[in-house]
Amino acid sequence: MSVLCQIKPRYGAEWKSMGFFTNPGAVGVEIDTGVIRAVELKGSGRAVSLAAAGQIDIPLPAVSEGVVAQAAVVAGALRELWSRCGISKQRVVLGICNQNVFMRIATLPKIPEKKLAQALRFQAGQYFPVNISQLVFDYALLGEVSKAKAAELEVLLVASRRDIVQTNLQALEAAGLQTEILDISYLALLRTLSATQRSDTLVLVDIANGLTTIQLVSRGVPRFSRVIAHSLITYAGEADLALQEAALLSRPPDGDWLVTLANEIRSSVSYYLAQGNAGMVNSVLLSGRGARLKGLPERLQEELEVPVEVLDPLQNLSQSLPASGVDLGAAGADFAVCIGLALRGLGA
Repeated sequence: MSVLCQIKPRYGAEWKSMGFFTNPGAVGVEIDTGVIRAVELKGSGRAVSLAAAGQIDIPLPAVSEGVVAQAAVVAGALRELWSRCGISKQRVVLGICNQNVFMRIATLPKIPEKKLAQALRFQAGQYFPVNISQLVFDYALLGEVSKAKAAELEVLLVASRRDIVQTNLQALEAAGLQTEILDISYLALLRTLSATQRSDTLVLVDIANGLTTIQLVSRGVPRFSRVIAHSLITYAGEADLALQEAALLSRPPDGDWLVTLANEIRSSVSYYLAQGNAGMVNSVLLSGRGARLKGLPERLQEELEVPVEVLDPLQNLSQSLPASGVDLGAAGADFAVCIGLALRGLGA
């Protein structure tokens, strides 16, 4: 079962829940430190193809760890990206990822599903470190779990700071874009998994410029996630390189950066297993720009003693068309989040 979680804003006239796209195309947008990416997909079902894809560099101060700091700069870059890549749609699926994005698994007494939303409004606050009034919040029902006394409902909760969401959305609005769906970036990666990967227990590690996310997934369901600042920028700093040079370095990553990343993955898996969850982790899948670091999968595999591979986000697409200035054969991992977001827009 694949959980496709949408954050549906629940306040204000401008925050209407738009639902799925009804047209045959969708655009996913990822705003990262130093770069903005967009992917346009067309089609439906098993006949989804890539219509356009591109990225544009932005000044590092414009976005910090997933939070837009210079809206005018981001808006200008988005307009240029749309023009350069020939993206046809103005309505987008925006990915959001920062240290104030939260994901929790909650269990509640079994109640009719129609009463679940009301119950969560009263109980969700206990699961987050920020007052629920300051959050944009949503949930997805995962199913029932058997307990000693009675069956309970298992629910996936997601939330993000409202002020940060508004700041990022305002940058898109200034670019003339309309955000129809707001999604958690790392959850979007679930839509790029193959059927075999969805049936497994694995760790998804997305190494972006500004942040790294670690997500443990079992049978297509996210069970645990962490957002850490140990990212490609951290690696570039330790290697004394410009950010653009870091992913192109010809030597394998080594030293403290690699050890720290391996330890973060290891501790996340240990925490998950300590909760009494069954099923050992069978593999690690890497995505994001940092996944292209030469020799990283092999070095992490040595450290973690489990298979480590780079995620292929194109594996579920029926056809890949040439993208403007982007070699997705080489840089596909960079666009994994965007592809997952666009698939969300198609209702995949």
